[in-house]
Amino acid sequence: MLDDRTRSPAAQAVPVADLGGQRVRTDARLPLRTAGQGAQFTDLVVGGACDEELFTWNGPVYTPEEYEQMLTDQRVAREHEQKSWFEQTVTANPVTTRVLVEFTPESVPFRDPVTGEFDEFNSQTSLSRRRRRDDRWLPRWGGVHYLWSTPEWDWAAATLGPALDDAVHQLQHALHPGEPVER
Repeated sequence: MLDDRTRSPAAQAVPVADLGGQRVRTDARLPLRTAGQGAQFTDLVVGGACDEELFTWNGPVYTPEEYEQMLTDQRVAREHEQKSWFEQTVTANPVTTRVLVEFTPESVPFRDPVTGEFDEFNSQTSLSRRRRRDDRWLPRWGGVHYLWSTPEWDWAAATLGPALDDAVHQLQHALHPGEPVER
């Protein structure tokens, strides 16, 4: 154990770790705080005898698979309890609402001025248009795809956020009002 009265100023702040090139200095009286993790010595004894029981684990032992299953079972049970509480306390009916989804582009990386084909994106959505083909066209980007065709175009929309489902009809109307939608 160190006593503040016997430590020199140099001993009060010493390097204790090198974290990714960042030297971390700490004082035995202060906790070490870096990126949400830390360490603190309360009674540091160097060279003293250690009881072998200190390094003996008497708790349960799990394989990684067993531990993952245990965590999954706990999460499922917790979610079931939370959902049951909500159903009993608030409502057991589905809770749905319309969600505004913005398709205004931030980027249009592919555009063909001759054909009018394009791919546009923003942080939450993607929208593409190709000349109508007989075969099914799938865009190369991810997300939940909504595909439809008008007499002239094949369209694709996707969102990283909420599912469009009913809102896709509003989107179709906004993009090509009055045109019949197929597929």
